[in-house]
Amino acid sequence: MDEDHILTLLAEHALIREDQAARVKEIHASTGRPTGSILLSERFLDEKQLYAFICQDLGMNPASVYQDKFYEISGLTIPKFEVSGDFYGSFMLDEGRIALTLSDVSGKGIEAGLLAILLANILRTGVRMKNIIPSMILRKVNHASTRFFGEEQFATFIVLILDMHSGTVEFCCAGSPPILVYRRRENYVEQLEVKGIPVGIYDDFLFNGSRTSIEKGDVILMYTDGAYENQNFRNEYFGLRRVKDSLRKNSPRTARKIIHAIKREIKLFSMFRGLNDDTTFVSIKRSDRGS
Repeated sequence: MDEDHILTLLAEHALIREDQAARVKEIHASTGRPTGSILLSERFLDEKQLYAFICQDLGMNPASVYQDKFYEISGLTIPKFEVSGDFYGSFMLDEGRIALTLSDVSGKGIEAGLLAILLANILRTGVRMKNIIPSMILRKVNHASTRFFGEEQFATFIVLILDMHSGTVEFCCAGSPPILVYRRRENYVEQLEVKGIPVGIYDDFLFNGSRTSIEKGDVILMYTDGAYENQNFRNEYFGLRRVKDSLRKNSPRTARKIIHAIKREIKLFSMFRGLNDDTTFVSIKRSDRGS
């Protein structure tokens, strides 16, 4: 994505002034520093305004993601402070497919917001592509991030594409916790893990994707590392095992109720102490009804 387009977008929505956008371009032209790095150092952006723009105008972290009689998709972000560094989004593709993304950005705040803008625009330019695949999306996000920030910022990422006709799931992970899948037939939680470094570290890194499928009653859970990093009064971590147990136990519920149940269990475990980190969940449940 062209850096000038980002600056124009920020100026059009009054997130920076036109003279500030011009100043960023001037510094970039004279020093060659990445545009995002300049925006961070000059401190032109207000964190709360940027977060509101991303959620309200770009549609990231939506309260309701998707629901029909065959699938329910729900998400939840619990910020450690007022503004989260976690973002999830959904993008309808062609032929009954939907792309879902989840990111956890280092540095939080403004860094996360700018990367979310890059992500949203990359996905929206590719929604008409029939052959779009998660690994290709991550390569584009990685290239855009390293070009925009240099190698100063990085983020964990998941890109997942669900074919709602067949139940086929294609996914690619970049430094994220493993995706969990509750298999109703076996009453078992499977851990899907594809190794990959976070985006923003190496510009030419080749991400590898994988695929699986879900049947009626199966549930997919994506989450950021805040889900298992909360501690109790003994300084024990909630841990991945408890996340898995909670997913299996609550699997008969709706997608929305599953993630809210996990949230409650984390709060009870930590005795309502503050979060160690932003925590975000995205769940997909395939209905028992229909074919």
